[in-house]
Amino acid sequence: MADTTLSFNHIFSKVQSTLPGCIKSENASPITDIFNSKIPETTKHCVEVAVRNYVTKKIINGEKTKLDAIRAVTLICIELVRNELSLPTLPVQVLGDSFDALTIDQCEELFTFVESNVSIWKEDTFFSPCKTSVLRMCNDLLRRLSRSQNTVFCGRILLFLARFFPFSERSGLNLISEFNLENVTTFTNVEQDPEEMEEETKEKEGGGISLDYTLYTKFWSLQDFFRNPPQCFQKAPWKMFTVYCGDVLEAFKSFKLDNVQSRSTTAAQISRTLSTDPTAQENPKSEPQDQYFAKYLTNQKLLDLQFSDANFRRYVLLQILTLTQYLTSDIRFKTETLSEDQLTWVKKTEELVFSLLAETPPDGVAFVGTVKHILKRELMWSDWKNNGCPDIKGPSDDTDKNQNSKKDDWDSKSAMKKRGKKRLGEIVREADSKKKFSMGNAEMTRLWNLHQNNLEACKLPERDFVPALETYFNPAIEQLGGKSDTKEQDKLVNDSNFGWRGLRLLANRSPHFFTHSASPIATLPEYLTTMIKKLAKELPSQLSDDMKAEEEDDKEDEKVILEQNDGVKDEEESMEVDGGEDRPDVRAINEEEQKALAKNLVKLGGDKWKALAKKLGFQDDEIEYMESEKNKKGTPEGAAVYMFHLWVENEGEEANKDNLLYTLGGLKMTEIADGVFT
Repeated sequence: MADTTLSFNHIFSKVQSTLPGCIKSENASPITDIFNSKIPETTKHCVEVAVRNYVTKKIINGEKTKLDAIRAVTLICIELVRNELSLPTLPVQVLGDSFDALTIDQCEELFTFVESNVSIWKEDTFFSPCKTSVLRMCNDLLRRLSRSQNTVFCGRILLFLARFFPFSERSGLNLISEFNLENVTTFTNVEQDPEEMEEETKEKEGGGISLDYTLYTKFWSLQDFFRNPPQCFQKAPWKMFTVYCGDVLEAFKSFKLDNVQSRSTTAAQISRTLSTDPTAQENPKSEPQDQYFAKYLTNQKLLDLQFSDANFRRYVLLQILTLTQYLTSDIRFKTETLSEDQLTWVKKTEELVFSLLAETPPDGVAFVGTVKHILKRELMWSDWKNNGCPDIKGPSDDTDKNQNSKKDDWDSKSAMKKRGKKRLGEIVREADSKKKFSMGNAEMTRLWNLHQNNLEACKLPERDFVPALETYFNPAIEQLGGKSDTKEQDKLVNDSNFGWRGLRLLANRSPHFFTHSASPIATLPEYLTTMIKKLAKELPSQLSDDMKAEEEDDKEDEKVILEQNDGVKDEEESMEVDGGEDRPDVRAINEEEQKALAKNLVKLGGDKWKALAKKLGFQDDEIEYMESEKNKKGTPEGAAVYMFHLWVENEGEEANKDNLLYTLGGLKMTEIADGVFT
């Protein structure tokens, strides 16, 4: 251990020789081992000088500077301060020396380290001694930066200061509401040459309003009122402001932003083409990024493009809203007020500005809601400044303590209420005692406890959302029956949504959906039309006389067409239409024959009709369905009639006398057909 009475030169050389090892290990122990007891202020100054000299002479080396070494030295200095071996300002002074000697890009990278350790600078050990040094370091950085070229870095520094200092810090409050009068906007005071104006007018024919020199002058003159709002309380400036503002808003109202999206896309593509970022060139179809401009150019020739820029318009309209809120709000150091007529004008102007913001794409309505919220919060901060900027503290627990002090028994429930949160086990135990479920979410818990037995609740009648066939298809049946004057393209069968739901319903409620059909289906509307006509036959109350007449007309037309085409089509087509020359009389059995066959079939007794149904191609579930229909109609004959009816519908002309006699012969039931086909 070295003695604390070492000379300055000895301490200086000892610290500098120890620092390289400390930087590699990021540990301050080798330096703390130099001293065996607390050191006086003079020795702390020696340590500070040694560290700062090492950083400026050995670490900082222009663009070759290793920023990781500066970060390591700063962390070592923090440990030295906590061990009372250095002054509290040493870490900030090391950072300040580094920022003074580094380039802007290096400063921006190193400042990330300062931002990430804001909690350290706010500790009691560092805040009071270092706050002036921190403010000086940030101000020196801001003086080196350009507000137009290093806008983001400037904003990061200001945000860091806002996080570092408390709200009540006087240096950042502007208590007397002063304005930055040095922010002067200069623009051209000379009107364009008349010949140039004529050429521009010809180029802009049919392109909207004319942005002449008068409007240009009025527009940029408004910046002087935004820079110095108190002048609006004077009579002459107020009149000038109202006239200029009215003309500009009227120009915005007339100059619609119809092509904002295309222009912004084109500008983004040009920006990506000129960009040096390889990812921007490789992905030219990526979404354009918003650009921020701290200061706009004031050339008259750019006014047309600026009026077409949505961001530019929003900036100007927000400036007007900020100014009008200042003129009407209650501010401590503002002595002037507006008259009733002036307040009326301000109110109408604000309504017009909000309507223009809502019309400005993209997301104009959402943007207006955000602006109103921000302006409302600004009024709260204004009231806070009017009250002298009191310290902002969190809610106190005095009320809870007073209530709890009145209780003698500190049971588990009161303790949990004081903590404000129940344990998971207690929540589950409490819900289980009430025969309820706790799902960990309020809405899920509510839904899960609507019924005691959720499986049984799913079977309740009100949970059946599938409509009846009659209810769903009745409007389509009426349209096909001719009861409505609906145009062909507006009918429900041509609606894809109606067709999709209809197929789902047919699959659920109708046996026709799964039956085989030999005729090809061209389109969904044609298929639905066929199925609806079949359903209408089963529901005679729903089938209108017009539909019956239409079916008869269709049959007559089909007969005429077949007669006209007889002998023209080839052998295969004629067989598909009329069954060929060898079968001229082939036809499906009619309803009278079906009833007679069913009557003879029932006379045989038993379940003979089920055996015939299997031979005719019906499955077991279809036979059960026919039997249920028998129970509805009250007689076994009804099931047999229904079986023959379905057979004819499914097979068409194949359900004829010859095929039936062949099938009955195999079952030795030919007596069923005796006296039927005469």
